[in-house]
Amino acid sequence: MSSLLEEFGLDPEDFEWQDLALCSNMPTSFFYDSYESDTETAKSIDQVCLRCPVIKECFFMGAKGEHGVWGGFYWNGSGTPDKNKNSHKTEEIKLEILRRVE
Repeated sequence: MSSLLEEFGLDPEDFEWQDLALCSNMPTSFFYDSYESDTETAKSIDQVCLRCPVIKECFFMGAKGEHGVWGGFYWNGSGTPDKNKNSHKTEEIKLEILRRVE
């Protein structure tokens, strides 16, 4: 992997999985305040997560106790997805996220 990173001009010693996240240049508020208050924004963010190459790594950050959207789910900060803030998700979307993080 390090030679591939070097080909793209990236320093393997200074590289994190977050550098590959599709959301890395998006406003952080989309994953907290906006997600919480707007179902359409939440659905759009879900689609970003489903297309992200690091959804699995991100998902496990939420499972470790982060708050906000991590890996396609909104986490409550105690390692559990928040049922209310994820209520807009269809069963199909939930299953697709879980399939991608296995």
